[in-house]
Amino acid sequence: MSFASKLNTLASKLASNPPTKIETQARRIRVLFNKKIIADTSAARFVWEHPYYPTYYLPSTDVQTKYIEKLQKTDSDEGYLCRLSVGDKENSNVLWFDKGVLSDLIRFEFREMGITLL
Repeated sequence: MSFASKLNTLASKLASNPPTKIETQARRIRVLFNKKIIADTSAARFVWEHPYYPTYYLPSTDVQTKYIEKLQKTDSDEGYLCRLSVGDKENSNVLWFDKGVLSDLIRFEFREMGITLL
């Protein structure tokens, strides 16, 4: 299963069964990708996609969205599968919600993308 299809499945799951918990994080988060700060926020969210541990979601207003290309609408119609491109480096492990309880939040797959949280 490709990572895009995993993200699509996750988006559908979260649309039909919203996260068990969402918490705003006061910690400042900066995201570095290919030597460029692409996000800087003090309003990141911890989203429990499952009951075990949370995943960071970032407000789209705090992300340099000029580096994100929306590739296709998710099957749930609540977001987009996206590609992050900075210089010669790109990765398609980005999920951007535009509807529902996660509206205007962006999920990066930090581990898979070589992104550094500062």
